Amino acid sequence: MLTKVKALLATGRISNLPTVWCNCLVAVLIILHTSPSSLELYFSDFQEYPIGVFYLVASALILSSTLLYVGGCFLGDAIDFKFDKKYKPDRPIPSGIISRKFIFRASWVMLFIGLLLPIWFHLTPNPTSSYLISLKIANYSWQQMTAVPFLFLVIVLYSIFHKRYPIVGLPLIGLCRFFLVVFGASIAAWLTTRYILTDQNVETSITESYFTLPIIIYASAVCLYTICFASVARTESSDSPITWRNLLRYTMLALPLTLLFTNQSLQVETITALVIYARWLSYAFTFLDTNKGNCVSKCLAGFCLLDACFVAQFGWIWVIVCVVLFLMALALQKIAPAT
Repeated sequence: MLTKVKALLATGRISNLPTVWCNCLVAVLIILHTSPSSLELYFSDFQEYPIGVFYLVASALILSSTLLYVGGCFLGDAIDFKFDKKYKPDRPIPSGIISRKFIFRASWVMLFIGLLLPIWFHLTPNPTSSYLISLKIANYSWQQMTAVPFLFLVIVLYSIFHKRYPIVGLPLIGLCRFFLVVFGASIAAWLTTRYILTDQNVETSITESYFTLPIIIYASAVCLYTICFASVARTESSDSPITWRNLLRYTMLALPLTLLFTNQSLQVETITALVIYARWLSYAFTFLDTNKGNCVSKCLAGFCLLDACFVAQFGWIWVIVCVVLFLMALALQKIAPAT
């Protein structure tokens, strides 16, 4: 029984979940701090704002992103059965520890729940303070919901094609993280949607856009970071050396500097986060020749340190949160491998 549980955890790559949550957290913080309805203004406007809404948002983000990520990992391993049987026979499915049929079915269940939950979430009115007209008025914000099917689609496409067409796999895995960020931003945009009563006593809503420049820049940095370490991961089963190491190193080290395009000043918090990120990546690169898998695992945990660079502008507390999630990812890698 314990062996099967460990196999399921490994198949779902649960050690990477803290990085998924961290990406979503950063997206939410960027929207709440940079949109016209900033966090401070938001609370000043909504004196009776129920704190339970924040718990609702956090729960929806964690549950949906977890289901979509684990479901995608399950689907990928179920589809890659023949490849793994030939090149990685010790993996849970080809070794017979868990059933391929069970993993395949479970993947679709998780993916569809992960897809439908945020759609239901967006169609539910935001229960905010005195501005709320009626809980019966649903927020049909189709713009906000577009992020969810796109994320679902790229996860499925990556799972199907990444082994058959490796050249397509790299951009697809990058897009998975890109739309994960956009998904987190869309949930935050729902949070800043307000219901108001017009002069003609007609219910209407003010909806914040989530596809803003700071989100695009952050999502693009996360996307490129993913493509960089995934280019190493796809050569794990080969002894061939990484010939693009310099391009890889300088690109990944430069990625957090893209935050300067959002007019962010280099505060002490930001500089500290940048130093921590650079030192960790430099350490991860020492394994590039001797142990590619170890290098990739460390880069995966490093997602949280990249995130810390982007949220440092919002205060030390968020740098600490990202570091805690980073340590959690490393701890979980002792239980289940990251790749």
